[in-house]
Amino acid sequence: MANDLSSTLTISTAVATLGDLLSDMSAYTLNVSTDSVDKASTINVPVIDTDDVARDWDATNGYTANSDSAVTSLSVSVAERIKVFKISDSAYNTSPLTLQSYVQQNANEFGRYLQNIVFKAIDANSSVTKTALAESSLTLAKVKDLASALDSAGGSLDRHLIISPSAHTSLLPATAETFGQNVIEQGRFSSLYGLNMHPSTGQTSGTGKTHSFACSKNSIVVVNRLPSIQSTSNLEEYTPFEIEGLGIQCAFRRFYDVTTGIHYGAFTTMFGCGIAVPDQVSAYKRP
Repeated sequence: MANDLSSTLTISTAVATLGDLLSDMSAYTLNVSTDSVDKASTINVPVIDTDDVARDWDATNGYTANSDSAVTSLSVSVAERIKVFKISDSAYNTSPLTLQSYVQQNANEFGRYLQNIVFKAIDANSSVTKTALAESSLTLAKVKDLASALDSAGGSLDRHLIISPSAHTSLLPATAETFGQNVIEQGRFSSLYGLNMHPSTGQTSGTGKTHSFACSKNSIVVVNRLPSIQSTSNLEEYTPFEIEGLGIQCAFRRFYDVTTGIHYGAFTTMFGCGIAVPDQVSAYKRP
């Protein structure tokens, strides 16, 4: 059976890979729409401040006094994020399992790039508290400190811990006595101190960059739209697809260059991230 980049195998493989890899996106507020936008756009997301005072009803104030829930707008820049891959005519006609593995690796890199956008948004926000701590030094006590920081900030109880693989490994116990056999078998915690845990490989390398952080769900906003088709002469296919369970909208583009005999595929999406409530994000960065 010949490979076919236009087959459902390509998209189904991408959906399966991205659905697992991007599970940490459930930790954020998702502003998703099937509307298509241009290559660079700004989306205004409403942010509601509910820190108004609750009170008893009285005839003087009725229902309208102290109704100071402020609604502001967070501007999030979205850009077209792409992962392009190519395959020659000769390779195009080899085993479809080879192509499936190739597509899976490219979808994995595409997902990691989207994860990295969130980490970059945290690194760029000077209002987010970032404490220097080596990944190998992340202990349960340090995770508790993150949870305590969200307590102090009045964060909602829908809380999450996004953690690097190295930091996650440092937390795993050597025996089952403390955390039970399930943690040993699965190699991961489901939650710690009320923080739902999401291991992530999207960190930016280098000194001073965030490797792990805790947040309330409403503190980080991810904005996602479909990219416009932007048809060109060698565009053979444009197929939108959705990452199930998250609703994130992506598209698959397919091109063929007749002069070189190269088939091109690209995963693409309009994607951006904004920090809505910086004091409800607490992070550890590399020293």
